Amino acid sequence: MFQAAAITSAGARLSPGRRPKPSFGKSHISCLEVDAARLIFHFEKRTEGNGMVLPDDEAPALKWPTRKARRAACEALCAHIAAGYSLDSFPGANRTTIRYYVEQFPNDFPPAKLEEAERLGLLEWERIGKEGAKGDLAKFNASAWTFTMKNRAGWQDRPEADARGSPCTGDGIVRAETFKPRSSEEIALGVLALLTAKDMPEDGDGSQDAD
Repeated sequence: MFQAAAITSAGARLSPGRRPKPSFGKSHISCLEVDAARLIFHFEKRTEGNGMVLPDDEAPALKWPTRKARRAACEALCAHIAAGYSLDSFPGANRTTIRYYVEQFPNDFPPAKLEEAERLGLLEWERIGKEGAKGDLAKFNASAWTFTMKNRAGWQDRPEADARGSPCTGDGIVRAETFKPRSSEEIALGVLALLTAKDMPEDGDGSQDAD
């Protein structure tokens, strides 16, 4: 009897019309704010700030997850190559990572920009050779410079008959047209392949077989 009366009394006190409103202290509100902030942070991280949700397995694997970061990395890479340095010595990432970004994000790693950096790097080394040949560079080592150009720029000792040919006439045009890329992706991969090939040491005295 006593227990039934107690239950009836408790039920009366907690009837819908008489139930007290829930009250939250400052500690409860702080916890809710922290949880909400965490959810917003993770959502922005996975969406790159543009509302496009990335796969769960892709988000943590990206070294440069945002377009701003990728374009900054491309600027640093191009400046490095344009200064005459090799791809392997780029401090920002190894060649495998760079190849991934060149393939997956061609808009952030524009092929034309990579080509320009390659030309500027070659220009830097040719400038060194020109100034050294004119005697403007102290302690210029012609043999070391020639060896470097064979490795980095693909220079080789040509036969006299081949040396008289012009890249703008005859077989030169056909050969250039054969290796001309057909799309932005091919250009990007072609530039990366050239940079990779130029960084590889050659056998013997550095000469290569003629085409």
